[in-house]
Amino acid sequence: MSTVEIEVKLTGADDELSAAFDDLGGSRPARERLLTTYYDTPEGHLRRRGYALRIRSRGGARELTLKRDEGDGLTRGEWTSPLPPATRGDEPPRLDQLSAEAPLGDLGLAESVALNPTFLTDIERTKKEMRTGEARVEVSLDTGRISAGGRETPVAELELELLSGPVGDLLAGARELLAKRRLAVGTRSKAATGTDLLLGTSPPAVRAARAKLDPADSIDGALARVLRAASVHVTGNLAPVLEAGDPEGVHQLRVSLRRLRSALLFLKPHLGSGAAALNREARRALKRLGPARDLDVFLLETLPAVIDANPEVSSLPRLRDAARERRDAAHASARKLILGRRFNRFVLDLLQVAHSGGLVVRDADESLPAVARCRLNKRYRSLMRAGKGFERLGEPERHRVRIALKKLRYACDYSQGLFPGPAVGSCLRHLSSLQDDLGRLNDAAVARQISRELAAADPAAVEGASRVRDWCDERVRSAEPGLIESWRTFAAAEPFW
Repeated sequence: MSTVEIEVKLTGADDELSAAFDDLGGSRPARERLLTTYYDTPEGHLRRRGYALRIRSRGGARELTLKRDEGDGLTRGEWTSPLPPATRGDEPPRLDQLSAEAPLGDLGLAESVALNPTFLTDIERTKKEMRTGEARVEVSLDTGRISAGGRETPVAELELELLSGPVGDLLAGARELLAKRRLAVGTRSKAATGTDLLLGTSPPAVRAARAKLDPADSIDGALARVLRAASVHVTGNLAPVLEAGDPEGVHQLRVSLRRLRSALLFLKPHLGSGAAALNREARRALKRLGPARDLDVFLLETLPAVIDANPEVSSLPRLRDAARERRDAAHASARKLILGRRFNRFVLDLLQVAHSGGLVVRDADESLPAVARCRLNKRYRSLMRAGKGFERLGEPERHRVRIALKKLRYACDYSQGLFPGPAVGSCLRHLSSLQDDLGRLNDAAVARQISRELAAADPAAVEGASRVRDWCDERVRSAEPGLIESWRTFAAAEPFW
């Protein structure tokens, strides 16, 4: 059997999950024990292609399921077929036992390939059915453990799976729970958690996937594609920040929020109050995440280079220790943000518009290339006004150039499929190069500010802070000719639209 599974996963403390389950009402709960073994090739072939293959046993019955997580924290492809009772222990599955609808061609494996068990889950599930709005939902409270390679991790989560009805009503039900209970949207499947446990890895940061727009798309359809890509980018980077404190996860989460804001502002004349609310929440989250990103760059990129250039300055390690304390506090603030009610309501709202639309309120069927050309021209003129007399601009003015350039670059990235031709790649390369150059200028300004603040709190770090500022000043001076050349090259290029 082939299905598309739409499911919201909520995580939190055991008592909060149990209370949330009771809050939902519905049919009489039933309990079952689910014993599941996941399989893959020794090389992890299925895992690398985004699939998980499992045999689940419940009450004597066995079923084989192939799953593919779409990465947006909501949608999964699922192909399930019944299996006969095992005749000799834990028999590994065969690919020819999968349902006829399963995408065997995407797996790139022969049907006779040997599959090995990778990890196990032992789950006590309490489930019931309920209605929220027009949606019929199966609610499952799962507790248990995942075991792999001699290691274990507990499982405690509440799953709301859509059986029928609108996706928006499912998400509205989850949103109501967030108002009552201290829960967060879970974005990691049991398969992903088991894989990390098996390999001893942490959730990896996720980079943006470009939303490919077509000139025939309506504004409504184009925005849906962009928001779907944004939801994948946002939700994919929550676990790397929460579970691993990954600097790249923080960076990519900020990039995802900036790209989302850019898209909403790009089409602002066509959007209503729902888009404005999403934009406000994304902006708030960006501000909260900013200190963690700034201190990561300072500690991982700037300070090591300064220490290498000044090995005799004993106060630089002291400066580093103080920066680490601040970085740890900033990452704790980022985790608190992600676990907070307000941010999780924002995530659910983003998933809702990504799957159900509703943001476009004016001229939804207007020609997309014409709208894009008009908005790109506006972004381009704003950038050129900000960069007028670029060679003479100081750091504050160049920072404004950088902000305007990022808005144009994201808009170009979204729009490039609407204007095919060789000029697209050239323009994007110029934009990327200039953004990198201006980004290094910004990193230097931020490093100076951080070092000043650290030295103000610890007089023993004053000399180290001075060396950081000297290093940054020299870096800016040496980069100036290349930066000016990058601007001139970009300014001389013909816009591709």
